[in-house]
Amino acid sequence: MNDVVSVRLQDLRSAAIEMSRSADSLRLAAERIHAEVGGLAAQVDPSGSSAFAMLAHSGRLDTLIESVAGLASQLSRAADDLESAGRWHGPPLGILWDRLGGGARISVRPPEMPAAAPAYTLGSYISHANRPLYDQLLADQADLAERRAQIAEAEAARTAALDERAALLNRLVAYGTPEAAALNDPRVRGLEAAAETAAHDAEQAADQAGILEQRIEGTTQRLLAVTPPDSADPAVIRSLEGGQSESYVLANTRDCVNYVASRVPIPGELAANAHLWDERAAELSRFGIRTSDTPLAGSILVLETDHPYADDRYGHVALVEYVDSAGGVWITDNTHAQPVRFDTLTSETSGDRVKYLYLPWYTKA
Repeated sequence: MNDVVSVRLQDLRSAAIEMSRSADSLRLAAERIHAEVGGLAAQVDPSGSSAFAMLAHSGRLDTLIESVAGLASQLSRAADDLESAGRWHGPPLGILWDRLGGGARISVRPPEMPAAAPAYTLGSYISHANRPLYDQLLADQADLAERRAQIAEAEAARTAALDERAALLNRLVAYGTPEAAALNDPRVRGLEAAAETAAHDAEQAADQAGILEQRIEGTTQRLLAVTPPDSADPAVIRSLEGGQSESYVLANTRDCVNYVASRVPIPGELAANAHLWDERAAELSRFGIRTSDTPLAGSILVLETDHPYADDRYGHVALVEYVDSAGGVWITDNTHAQPVRFDTLTSETSGDRVKYLYLPWYTKA
């Protein structure tokens, strides 16, 4: 093989390598685009994000990237075939002709990605108290998208290395190299090592992604618990956050109702007899108040009239200050200015006569 041909072959290999690197860069960029567009669509308009979703999951860009990667691989193999053909003493260019025009090429297939964890959407309202938790959720979702991009990149690199190894072995054996010698060829061994490294990288990224998915699911459920339902009025809820109960509410309520209203912005329509708060909350859907059996910091404890700790005519309400690591519920009310554990006041801490109201403008997820 003369020097001119050798130089041309080297140029061809360099071009193939550069094209392969470009395909890898495009693949990583596409993964980030999918994640960012999907997240942006969810935040901007969750109810009408079909156009964004189509863009985020469009396969056209992926198909183009894989075409570029496949062409780079073919260029590299063509250079190998041409170089080997220069040393071939059998039928003129027979194998090369078969490879270039006859047989089907092995292409690098895009890896199958795991289904995305359901994303929490901001929707129309989130309180300042829950903003740090929501910001952490966004950070975890971005981190998860990065891990998935790493998995995709590593799987693609592993597939490419294995395909290239198989093609190289075929060429070596076809050009007369004994199979045992071909398996020990430094280039073959190098491709094996590259595939193993890529598999290890994919496994590590998958482990990290699994941890993030679990954390995202937990955070999502916490936020959804205090997120106003669709029937709520975000403008009304925003008007309550950071404010205080109306003066007429404070002037015309007593005891436990007055205490809670003095601590938490309470709509006038809600400030009825204590045992009626859960019923009123269900009727006043525009405030987005959810009722639950689970205590949260900033929720309102509502006790029915027949509860041992409640007034037998008016019932009782209290403010949940916090829930400790052991599950103890610490409350304040008109007779306890400092937090006290609820189970020290009564043995009936759950059941049909005990409810918790989640005020979206105040309750902490």
